[in-house]
Amino acid sequence: MSGGVKLALIAVGALIAFFLVGTVVHIIVSALISVAIAAAVVGGIYIAIKVARSNRQVTRGHRDTEVRDSRSRSLPTADLDAYSAPAPPRATPTASAPSPSDVDDELARLKREMGR
Repeated sequence: MSGGVKLALIAVGALIAFFLVGTVVHIIVSALISVAIAAAVVGGIYIAIKVARSNRQVTRGHRDTEVRDSRSRSLPTADLDAYSAPAPPRATPTASAPSPSDVDDELARLKREMGR
């Protein structure tokens, strides 16, 4: 074979190899993109289902509260009308300002109990 024919065959072989490698790379990239899109769609559906279930549980909680509220409204309130709150205790002057010696005694007792 002459040198020109060998060179032409090498060029044709290189072109075929280039197209084959390009096609394989294209197939792999397309498959990866398809998998990523499918994962995003499935993930979106999963999140939508989770949110819907969460909202349904919250709605159920509100319904239970409404039922309890309507039951509590039907209770008799005659006993509550007669109730009056007790008067607050009166502060004594000695209770409001402890003497410094009582504070020192209490501090010493706490230190003994803590082991210091």
